[in-house]
Amino acid sequence: MTSESFIKRDDGGVLHPIKIHIKVDGETEEVQVGVMTARQIIIDLAKRDPAQYYLVQIHGQERISYQDNPGQEIPLHNGMKFQTVLLGPTPVSDITGMKTGAAVFADGLTAAGYKPEALPGRADHLVFDYRVETGSKAGIDVKIGLVIPGDFPVGVPSGPYVTPQVFPIKTDGAHPHGAIHESQAAVFAEALGGKWEYWSRPCNDWNAGRKTVTAYLSHIWRLWDSQ
Repeated sequence: MTSESFIKRDDGGVLHPIKIHIKVDGETEEVQVGVMTARQIIIDLAKRDPAQYYLVQIHGQERISYQDNPGQEIPLHNGMKFQTVLLGPTPVSDITGMKTGAAVFADGLTAAGYKPEALPGRADHLVFDYRVETGSKAGIDVKIGLVIPGDFPVGVPSGPYVTPQVFPIKTDGAHPHGAIHESQAAVFAEALGGKWEYWSRPCNDWNAGRKTVTAYLSHIWRLWDSQ
């Protein structure tokens, strides 16, 4: 498919492309075409493999999935939001010792509109308020905790800590309803109170995409979407 470019004339009659700004996996992208297919957005903008991901358009609490029709043409306009979603289950991780190094991650959260705070005496343990946008728990407010590796963005958190406990504790199994632990979230519960749970959910495609905080937030979005 050849995407149709949007153009306009200036006062001198010269044609110029119209730039459209959309968000893909939390990143602002500028395009100069009025139509793209879901597959093109995955490849050209998200820089992901369409054999492993499908595209979802987000509009408030509504979503439009292009999983069954990746070749569908999508008319674009400013402010549209898209999310790539991994096909298949998310494997369970094996967390080991985390290091400090959360400053760059905290800056990224702040830039994304969140207000991260570190646990007292634990600069690598960040907490922020989060409204769930998708999945079976869409619309609820939670707190998310993350332990940030010292080498971020090379390394990435092994999974989120969540309060309140929105899903039953189930230490065996895998995503979406397994590998949910209470004991591993004790440090957050002791520091902040309440009941916390840890979801062992690695971001296994981290090295294949953009290593940014917004990319990790997209991973979090996909976890909620598939719960």
